[in-house]
Amino acid sequence: MTIVILGGMALVLATLERLAHLRFRPARLLRAGFASDTVYLLTGYVAGGSLAIAYVVAGSDVMIRLGMPRLARTALSPWIVTPLALVALDLGNYVAHWLLHRVDVLWEFHKVHHSSPSLDWLATFRSHLVEQALRRLLAPVVLIAAGVPTDAVVTAAVAFQAWAMLNHANLRVPLAFLEPVLVTPRLHRLHHVPRTTERNLGTVLTCWDRLRGTLVVDDAPVDAPLGIPGDQASYPQGWMRQLVEPFRRTAAASRTRPQTSTI
Repeated sequence: MTIVILGGMALVLATLERLAHLRFRPARLLRAGFASDTVYLLTGYVAGGSLAIAYVVAGSDVMIRLGMPRLARTALSPWIVTPLALVALDLGNYVAHWLLHRVDVLWEFHKVHHSSPSLDWLATFRSHLVEQALRRLLAPVVLIAAGVPTDAVVTAAVAFQAWAMLNHANLRVPLAFLEPVLVTPRLHRLHHVPRTTERNLGTVLTCWDRLRGTLVVDDAPVDAPLGIPGDQASYPQGWMRQLVEPFRRTAAASRTRPQTSTI
């Protein structure tokens, strides 16, 4: 069912992106990087999603053995638990995203996501396996600790991913009325503009950026270049090259880093 819902969302967004009056900027369906981003989709999210759910289930089992209180054993309605799970998942991903920007080694891996020269629904999935592992491990920690029922976790994860796809879509849609609460495509597009890369880190809720004072509410120019600050034209494209590039750059940086004397 998860694949069906997200597949349907992808089909809707891909269709809307073909409509000139809704499209943010002109772009071909089979644009440059389409094949690589499809590989990211299959390796990172289709395969990784099942592993993430297994991680949540295993972690919850450990909490049960430790005798921790579990939301799954309460009478709370799914209509309450599922939105709370979405908020917790969004917060976990925000923390992971903040770390990806603040820690130099992690930024090298996050550059892969920012390397997209254009945004559409498929660009959502361009992220290095190391980044995905970090997000899968860190984002659901609160859900595991609280013992959120697995079905609520799955529903929240689907909603989170669907909203992320919308925010990366190549669409100009009038959703500003949602921005007091929710991230919209125009807000997230600013995160991919080099001069505002450190702003608008949220995926679903705007409150995290509001609390940190990093929310920018504006429109990116249609011709605004997207990509890695200072590395827009030179960063390699292609799944295999991007798989290796963060390791190569991290190793090169460690070789050039001044050595501290131990004498």
